[in-house]
Amino acid sequence: MYVPKLYAVNDAEEVHAFLKAHPFGTVVTHDGQKPHATHVPLRFHAEDGHVWFTTHVAKNNPQWQTIEDQTVLIIVQGANAYISASLYGHEDVSTWNYQVVHAYGQATILNAEQLEEDLAGLLRDHEGERENAVVWEELSEPVQRQKHGVVGFRIDVTEMQAAFKLSQNRNETDYTRIVSELEQEGCPMAEVMRKQR
Repeated sequence: MYVPKLYAVNDAEEVHAFLKAHPFGTVVTHDGQKPHATHVPLRFHAEDGHVWFTTHVAKNNPQWQTIEDQTVLIIVQGANAYISASLYGHEDVSTWNYQVVHAYGQATILNAEQLEEDLAGLLRDHEGERENAVVWEELSEPVQRQKHGVVGFRIDVTEMQAAFKLSQNRNETDYTRIVSELEQEGCPMAEVMRKQR
């Protein structure tokens, strides 16, 4: 991914926080003839300077057969918004603000025990303290058996690129005007920009 210096995010803690807050992304592989992409829930892990993701796809999805023995790309996107040049104090081009992380790594297929542990973790991550929370260990055997319909894998990250294009090149007046306009439109990018400035 091309990342202009102005928009590059090099703070690992900031990137990790973003990935934890956006647990859904796209896994891209190649079968030798064409690319394959699947949109998946992602569990982000970081320990002792090592970073990895775990996820799963349907067993009927042929992409899982291309997942090992190649570099896998994970794309995680955050807020994005069209920015009209009408919001600037001078003539210029309209643009798009966005947050995106590309992570590259090597994948390995999870065994049955690892897959079940990851599925249980996924429920814990998202059910939290919800009333009547769904807990893997309390699911009936027929429901748990559906795990046989998916293939889980772990992607050990070897390289990560992050770009947060948030009108950093604009003066304070234009920046404030952009945030105000996005707030009026109910766009989530407004809050992102307000926190980042």
